[in-house]
Parts: sequence; structure tokens; C-alpha cells
Amino acid sequence: MSVQDIPLRKILQLFYAPDRLRRSILKKDIQLDRKKEAGGSRSQGGDFYVPFWSDVKRHIAGVADLSEMTDSRIKSNRNFKRLYPLLKDGVVDLLNAKLRWSNEPVEIVPKSVHGKLQFGDMGSIVRVHDAVHARVRGEYTRIVYPYFSEEPSLPEEGGRLGLWAMQQALTKYDPDDMRIIDILRRTFFSPRITPLRGDEGKVFRENYISIIREWEHLKLD
Repeated sequence: MSVQDIPLRKILQLFYAPDRLRRSILKKDIQLDRKKEAGGSRSQGGDFYVPFWSDVKRHIAGVADLSEMTDSRIKSNRNFKRLYPLLKDGVVDLLNAKLRWSNEPVEIVPKSVHGKLQFGDMGSIVRVHDAVHARVRGEYTRIVYPYFSEEPSLPEEGGRLGLWAMQQALTKYDPDDMRIIDILRRTFFSPRITPLRGDEGKVFRENYISIIREWEHLKLD
């Protein structure tokens, strides 16, 4: 992650994080930038959530069971022991009670959905990466993007900003098909349940500018 080339889920976390957590994330980003400038790498060993999200897609498609895959992940890497079971329970509840896909034939399109939202005057990019592209009953499509963070929860405004960003970044798809799921809170946002108000672009931009200014200020310390 870099603040000026950042996943959507991470910028949403920064928008709503308590001051201490936000500063901690930004300082870590600055440290990684400096490491890269010194000839090192920004890599931190891969995204913690990628294996889990890959398993979720296989579970939705009916290829494998998420509980069994989660157990296998934990056996292979003890770092997953605390959080992966919580994420698994959240996804299962969302699928069964909220998205209501549990008894529906769902086809997962093999190629995940990717897009980016560019802010040229800010020299910044927000990326929507690895969203699930699902066809349910062969009748309708859903584009589902996950929010994983333990802190903070994603508020209603954050859901709207996230949906707006998805719609701007994924222009090949129907805006009404976009979904964001806050897995640990077992909630989801859609244009029907959380309709956009029309000011999301303005609010997103103002929040992003505020984050970049704080990041630039911290670089002077």
C-alpha cells in the first residue's frame, strides 16, 4: 500500500479510523516508502486476507467448504488462528441471512473484477481489486467487494462512498450490481439499501485530500 496508490478498503479504513490508528497506518506507510527509497522493498510478505478471499470464492461456487478450508489455512499458518474463524463466520452469516445465496446456484466468473479510480490532480489512485463477480441463478449479477478491517467498522457513509468508488472504477458493470460487505460486522451495502445522495464524490475527495495532507505532514517529523 501507498497512500497515493491504495486499495479501496484501506482508504475507507483511513477515512474512519480513530486518530491513533490512522497515524500508525500512515507512519508505517512512510517507513515503507523510505525503505524503498533506500533500495529496499515495500513488500511485507503478501496480503494477509488474499488466501481467505480466494477460499470464499471457491465456497460460493460450491467447489469447497469454507470451514474446512479455514481449518487447513490455520494449520498451515498459525497467524490465521484468531481472525480467520471470525471472518469465516461473518461470510457464512452474510451468505445465508443477508445475501441469501445459500440455496441458490451461483456461478463465480473465473476472472475477478479489477478497476481503478484516478485523481489526476492529486497524483493518486484508488484501486478496486479482486471483487467477486457472481451470477446467481443465471438471472442476475453481483459484484462484491470485501472490507476486512477489525477497526473501524464501516459506517453508512463509508458504505455509500465505497459504492460510489466502485461505480466510478468499474464502469463496465451495472452500478446497481455493486455490493460492499463488512465481513466482521456481518453487514452489507448496496445501492438499493444504501442509496447514494449525490455528494459522495465530493466527500470522498475531501476525505482523501485530508489523508494525504496528514501523510505529508507526518513525513516532515
